[in-house]
Amino acid sequence: MEKTPTQIVSELGSRLLQSSRPNKDSLVKSLREIATTLSQIEQPLVTKTVNKKKALLLLDAELKPLKESIIKHGLLKYRDNDVSLLVTVCVSEIFRILAPKPPFEDKYLKDIFSLFLAEFSELSDTVSPYFSRRAKILDTFSRCKYYLEMVSVGFLDLIHEMFNIFFSVVRDHHQQNLIHQKNATTQQRKANTQQTQQSLFNQFSSIMIDILKEEPNSSLVDVILENLVKEGTDTVSAADKLASSLIESCTDTLEPLICSFLTSCFMDKDSIQTNLKDSYHEIIFKISLNAPQILLAVIPNMTQELLTDQVDVRIKALNLAGRIFAQSKHSFRHIYQDLFAEFLRRFSDKSAEVRMAALKCGKQCYLSNPSGNKASGVLTAIQERLLDFDDRVRTQALVVACDIMKISRKYVPLNLISEASERLRDKKILVRKKALQKLTEVYQDYCDKCSEGDMTIDDHFEQIPCKILLLCCDKNCKEFRSQNLELVLSDDLFPRNLPVEERMRHWVQCFAIMNHIHLKSLNSILCQKRRLQNELRHYLTLWRESKDDNMEEVQRKKKSYFVKLSTCFPDASEAEDFFHELDQMRDASIFDALTLLLDEVTSTNAQSIKEKFLKTISAKSSLSEFLSILSTKCSPTIFSSEHVQYLLNQLCGSTAVNMQLKAPSIKLLLVILNMFPTYLRGSEKQFLKLLEENDSAADELTETLSKAAPYISVNFGDYYPVLEKVCLEGTRSQAKCAVSAIASFAGLSDKVVFSELCEMLIHSLLAGRNIPTTLQSLACVGQFSVLAFENIYEDITSYLYKVFQAEPSDNQPPCDQSSGCCNSCKLKIYGLKTLVKSFLPRHGQVIRKLDDLLNILKKTLKSQGHEGIKSCEDTGANVRLAAAKAVLLLSRKWDLHISPEIFRLTILMGKDSNTFITKTFLTKLHKLLTGHMIPSRYACAFSLSVSSPCRDLQDDSFRYINEFVNNSTREARACRDLDQGESLTDSPAYMIVFLIHILAHDREFPSEDCRDENVYARFCGPLFSVLQVLLSVNNNGFTVKETAPFLVCIFRAIKRAEDAVDSRKTPRLHILAGIGYSAVKTLNSIMVTSPQAPRSILLPSSLYKLSPTSITDNQNKAKSHTRNPLEQSFIERVVHIFQSQISLHDQRCQEDSPAVGLEDRVLPPILGNQIETSITGSTEASKNNTRCRKRTHLGLPEKSATSREEKNASSKKCKTVEGAEQIPCNSLSLRTVESEILIKKLERHSTCSKESVEASERNNVTTSKHSGVVSVLKDISNHGEAIIGQRIKLLSPTDGCFYSGTVEKFNSKSNSHKIIFDNGDVELVCLDSESWETLSHESLGQQEILGKETESFGSRNSVPEVTHTHAKANTQKEKTTTKQQNKKLSTKLNPPAAKAEKGTLVSGEASVSEVTNPSETIGLRRSRRQRIS
Repeated sequence: MEKTPTQIVSELGSRLLQSSRPNKDSLVKSLREIATTLSQIEQPLVTKTVNKKKALLLLDAELKPLKESIIKHGLLKYRDNDVSLLVTVCVSEIFRILAPKPPFEDKYLKDIFSLFLAEFSELSDTVSPYFSRRAKILDTFSRCKYYLEMVSVGFLDLIHEMFNIFFSVVRDHHQQNLIHQKNATTQQRKANTQQTQQSLFNQFSSIMIDILKEEPNSSLVDVILENLVKEGTDTVSAADKLASSLIESCTDTLEPLICSFLTSCFMDKDSIQTNLKDSYHEIIFKISLNAPQILLAVIPNMTQELLTDQVDVRIKALNLAGRIFAQSKHSFRHIYQDLFAEFLRRFSDKSAEVRMAALKCGKQCYLSNPSGNKASGVLTAIQERLLDFDDRVRTQALVVACDIMKISRKYVPLNLISEASERLRDKKILVRKKALQKLTEVYQDYCDKCSEGDMTIDDHFEQIPCKILLLCCDKNCKEFRSQNLELVLSDDLFPRNLPVEERMRHWVQCFAIMNHIHLKSLNSILCQKRRLQNELRHYLTLWRESKDDNMEEVQRKKKSYFVKLSTCFPDASEAEDFFHELDQMRDASIFDALTLLLDEVTSTNAQSIKEKFLKTISAKSSLSEFLSILSTKCSPTIFSSEHVQYLLNQLCGSTAVNMQLKAPSIKLLLVILNMFPTYLRGSEKQFLKLLEENDSAADELTETLSKAAPYISVNFGDYYPVLEKVCLEGTRSQAKCAVSAIASFAGLSDKVVFSELCEMLIHSLLAGRNIPTTLQSLACVGQFSVLAFENIYEDITSYLYKVFQAEPSDNQPPCDQSSGCCNSCKLKIYGLKTLVKSFLPRHGQVIRKLDDLLNILKKTLKSQGHEGIKSCEDTGANVRLAAAKAVLLLSRKWDLHISPEIFRLTILMGKDSNTFITKTFLTKLHKLLTGHMIPSRYACAFSLSVSSPCRDLQDDSFRYINEFVNNSTREARACRDLDQGESLTDSPAYMIVFLIHILAHDREFPSEDCRDENVYARFCGPLFSVLQVLLSVNNNGFTVKETAPFLVCIFRAIKRAEDAVDSRKTPRLHILAGIGYSAVKTLNSIMVTSPQAPRSILLPSSLYKLSPTSITDNQNKAKSHTRNPLEQSFIERVVHIFQSQISLHDQRCQEDSPAVGLEDRVLPPILGNQIETSITGSTEASKNNTRCRKRTHLGLPEKSATSREEKNASSKKCKTVEGAEQIPCNSLSLRTVESEILIKKLERHSTCSKESVEASERNNVTTSKHSGVVSVLKDISNHGEAIIGQRIKLLSPTDGCFYSGTVEKFNSKSNSHKIIFDNGDVELVCLDSESWETLSHESLGQQEILGKETESFGSRNSVPEVTHTHAKANTQKEKTTTKQQNKKLSTKLNPPAAKAEKGTLVSGEASVSEVTNPSETIGLRRSRRQRIS
């Protein structure tokens, strides 16, 4: 009979029990057989409890030998792994069979459970062959709930260990490894896998949950929490899931323990002994994911942490709250309302670090649920931080806002885009740079979405390119100059593979919202790109044509090109070095590729050329990055001919473009073609169609056509009828562009074309058809074809002169309110413009005379409408304005023909009674001066408006003066730095020469008997204002030290000159010069001597002249036809009025705003608010382009100069603005008696004879009988303390004049005397090295007489006396010096003809004469004095 499994186990157990000391092999064999048999035994299927107990007792009896053998042989503690595993299997089967009663005594249970735990700890080894047996042990352990016996017995340490084992062995990939169990078919393996996947993790979970519900304690909670917050490996991930599952399943049981722990962490962290106290935030977050109700008790503590004073604690609490709210499942439940409210308040925390952390958290919170009811509050808080006062917070807010716009564009409010783009104008450069980076990313993503059809074009996103363009307005930040922004527009703004059509859709929409500032910035970028391409073409042409690179001229040109090209790069100096390196490489392949890129007009072809080019130069690492940027700038990357073709197709195609986008499309087209006219190539027919159909943009389209004409291939016959029609029937602006286009297209056939056009125009003019347009067309024809206009000149002038002399009709319509002119006066102005333009041809030379036109202009300006061009009373000012503008325009080429009277009348428009006329005139004048289109002498008109009662006009005048002074000084400095022979007449201070002459001829000049200093101060307001600007602004390195001496020299030169126009006005010139000198001295409290002060001042011979007689005769002549000269004290009072007003105003400015700088000060009102405006320095740069013709000048003596300056002064060329032809200078050459007297005095000074002393005394003593002045020559060894208290006069080395004063003290150590001069100055002087004389017994009255008769400039002598030196030992040295100076004077006054430049007149009658400063030789011997304040 076959034995049952129970009997087999009993026999095997008895046999094992009888064994005394079984070895491992026998044990393994026996235990394996026992384990297999035990798996076949099931519990008895008895329903009644009594019968089941009996059955279990029978089974227990059968298994007793096995249990005893396990105990006897100590198999529970056997150390062999194989034996231990089989023992564990057998024990687990015994527990299963005899459940629920433990089959072993309690004293053995601990060892049995330890045996179980040891096998459980091996469950991590999923590749072990015993993994399935261990998994079965766990399954049996779980199903039979042996662990409850552990709880009941109190094996808490084993339970704690078991928890740790479960957390350490749990894996996410257990189910994958279970698939590979042995001895199973494929289907069985799949079925077992499905079962085991959940059983292993669930068994761990169920065991632990039952234990926690049965016996929860803090040690087990610690184990759970430790595994909840672990980070790192796959083990941790599974343990985290297990811990989260336990917390979620045992919420009610664990809540008190967890809350107690978390509360301790908040309130008393130091009392906690575990390491979990540092991870309580992470614990809270993990709990919030599965059991947020547990946190109800700790939320107040979390809120309190957000309010603590410790910044790091607030940041950690903020991060925790942000992570909680970022979980959409529980983010905004009602339990977190208070915490969320405090979370939003942290966006405005006092700490910048906290605000930045809040922004990061807010981003995650918003993106987790952008459509939630609390998302708007988070977004509002983020938007507010865009205006935070801390730049770091603004940057972080910008990054967050841009990320939100990219990820959740559907729910983003449009105003967020606008506010984020405003950060491009942030005051911090770093914020602007980050804004540029992030917003370009946003815009790229937006373009992609529009191209894919996910979005439609939106103006708020299109604001981004507009705001980027505004970065060009920041001239002080090199990161955002047009050099860098060009690369942004080329490479970063649009996605690289975005089609041309899509790009143009966005550009058109941008142009629909652009203003003039955006357009100006875009034009500056495109203009720079065009400039680089043009300069690079020139360089490449030079490189190919140059045969010998060692030629100095070729190298100079290359260097010039490199300097210009490098300015188009972000780092100019580095780029220049790269260009030199590239030139030295002489790699023809590189230059050929660059040429191809420059000639290519399509972006597609250019991109392929560029990519191929960059691959070839990849080996040249040193230049690869530079050549990449250079190729980008050479390529049509921003716009191309494809863009132009798309626009023209849209505007001319059958599908009409949206009417709202038609104007922006045309505007964009014009911008592209005005900068790159070659891009019209291939689209000529569409452009002609557009020109015929669009009357509204005909002006601009015609102008664009004229620019593109040389670069496109068209049939002139197709375009001419359209252009001819415009010349006859269009507007004046259209006609101007049409003639220009015809000139561009005509080429060699211009004679025939313009002749035919002129005939049609003259017939239209005489027929009275559309006269304004016809006159404009004729004027433009005169500029492009001189010969064609000459043929009809008589017909035009006869017609126009009749129009000029026509009396205004009484029944004519009223004046047009927009222009302020009646139709009759408009016609006269148009006619005047026609004549003026005909004398300013763009090509060729006008041979007809200008006298008739100038005569008309003079009469019109002089008579105010009663003579010259007739005008009505209401519009006479407009006609005068037109005449003044005509003079300004003519001065570009005909300035030599403009008489002083016409010049003065033109300048006087600066103070016309009509404020609008004056403002218009000054605006035009400023534009012409800024463009260097007229001579700079006309700038003196600005000063005449400073006394205007209109505050706006005052402001404009001072702004124009400041800009002119700054620009002119900058150019003069550039010339000096480049060693280009800076001309003194180019200095802004030289306008004083013309201003004084204008004021001297002014009808409002004070009368001869006027002694009211207020009247003079008011009249000299323009002079004072200009001086204030010149002496108060530091013009790019030009300081008062350089300006003041130059002004002093100008005033002295004028003081020695006479009026060449009207000699009766000479005293006025001297008075104004004296006032100007005193003003300079007052405004510049310490007179500074500059080594760069000019030796001579060139005065325009048309305005000033020198008297051919001696100085004495000249003075007597001046006295004979002048009123009583103004006393120096009166002049000082006049200047004092102006100075007091400035001082009072400066004091008020300092009281109102102590931080206001000098350039922000406003000149005070002078005597009834006559001068009241602001002086503001202009920072606008201007080019170094001295195009204005140099005036004819008359030389007057001043300071010493270098030999180069002497040569330049004696060989000046007089040219027109364009320099097309040289015009001889009709200046008067005067070899004055003054210079001869000077030379004689120098000769007398070099001797120490008695006769020379007497001659000096005779020259110094006046003819007055009451004069008691005696010149005494003191011995040099006796003038120490002996002359204390005596009066002396001392020769100044600066101006060659004597200054009288009293010797107060003598310092024997320094051998110097303290002298108090009559004007109040105090100086320490070493008389051993000075030229001086004593004045014996001189009374105060005699001093005044002497001063009046000897001074010719204030209290100074214009022809200084030359005294004897006191040191006989220096006689020979002085003789040598005198001879050298006389030789220089002779050379100066009679320059050799061999050294004269071509075109310079060197004859005695036509050369520019100069008179050397009499104090030059003496000044060389003087040492610098120490002035005592």
